[in-house]
Amino acid sequence: MSIEAVRTTASSRPDLAALEVNAPLGYIGGILLPTVRISGKAGTIYDAQLVADAAATTSRSAGTAPQAVSLTENSSAISTEELIKRYKVPYESVPLLGGLAATDALGGKAAKRSVMNALETAQLAVVISGAGTSITSAIVDGIVDACDQVHRYDGKTAFVCDVGIYRWLIQQTEIKNLLVRTFGGLGFVQSMSLTYEAFKGMLQAIFGVDMVLVADDKFYPYGYRTTAAIVKVPPADDASYVSDPQLGRTFIYWPTDASMFEINSFPDDDIRANVYDAIVWYDAEQFNSGAKVLLTLNTSGSTTGA
Repeated sequence: MSIEAVRTTASSRPDLAALEVNAPLGYIGGILLPTVRISGKAGTIYDAQLVADAAATTSRSAGTAPQAVSLTENSSAISTEELIKRYKVPYESVPLLGGLAATDALGGKAAKRSVMNALETAQLAVVISGAGTSITSAIVDGIVDACDQVHRYDGKTAFVCDVGIYRWLIQQTEIKNLLVRTFGGLGFVQSMSLTYEAFKGMLQAIFGVDMVLVADDKFYPYGYRTTAAIVKVPPADDASYVSDPQLGRTFIYWPTDASMFEINSFPDDDIRANVYDAIVWYDAEQFNSGAKVLLTLNTSGSTTGA
């Protein structure tokens, strides 16, 4: 086989940037803190803070101005940080890996996955940032109460946890009984045989939330493996956080029309290998901590529930 048949192209690779990684769980950090594209690596951003309701004035004297509550924007300095990872594949391995196209996909996905993993870890660390109120003895009531606490913030309501908490939850008597009563007379054994997405849909209905988001354990903050959250998930647009109080955003330095992940490939004849780089510049910011409520579950205890 000629060397040209095993050498990759030296170029930006949007085709590799589009490849899916971390199936089937995927990533939830970009849902919780949606991406905003910025043209500089640092700067100042403006966001809306939640203003507490003020009591309406009564018995105003004629000719006097009503008492005013000031609504102003909040400003924050942001500074993006580079995440980068490189993989290489020796020329002699290309035929064994199924050819150049398959090798490009392997190298590109490996580089993208490393960067995505680091970004997900950073985003989850912003959202899951402490212990919460224990709801082990009354799971559903605790979740309903948490939903009430975040209702004034903009976005859809989500229950967020990692895989470990999710698996523990669906074994609790409180949850099992509700599944059996709520979903067409399904027994627990039958309900447990449903697909992962169908089961999340059931929990969504029981908890009264718009979505259930389950994070990969590998990226969840290590010290908070018994912590879940009710979160108001911001809309995925570039501007509403300026006028509406929201949880936060992930700012990505993204100066071109290409994918937010810059993936490049090039052949390195010195080391006789194809090289694959993935790069992203990011800053994950929380605007309103009140847009989330952290909840603690004693996942090492009994599965009897309340």
